[in-house]
Amino acid sequence: MPLIRIKSLPFTQQEVPIPQVLNSLSRAISAVTEVESHHIMLTWEYIPAGHYVHSGKAVHHQPINTHPILVDLIAPNFNTEQQIASMLELIANTLAEQVPIAKNNIFINFTPAYSDGVYDSGQVVEWDE
Repeated sequence: MPLIRIKSLPFTQQEVPIPQVLNSLSRAISAVTEVESHHIMLTWEYIPAGHYVHSGKAVHHQPINTHPILVDLIAPNFNTEQQIASMLELIANTLAEQVPIAKNNIFINFTPAYSDGVYDSGQVVEWDE
């Protein structure tokens, strides 16, 4: 694991190749964390038009500078603060390079996953810290 869930409004300015973006992000996370790619999960969901309000305004398409892309990063709690910060920066940089969004318009939340608190590959996962 980690699990990265991304939500945004649909893009209109240009076609965004979401599968390529997710594959690129998966490879980057794997390289930085040294976690094999088959343990990394990523999703991208579009928020329906008009269902996202930021600064009191609902919009129908993803702006570059408002309505931040929302990212949830779930990763084991044994990661250090520096490792977490590195993953957050890597996600932001990768997204800003590959989709029409300003880097300062990306919101990422880290949630720690705990040993015995994750079910994966048919079992409760346990790790040593």
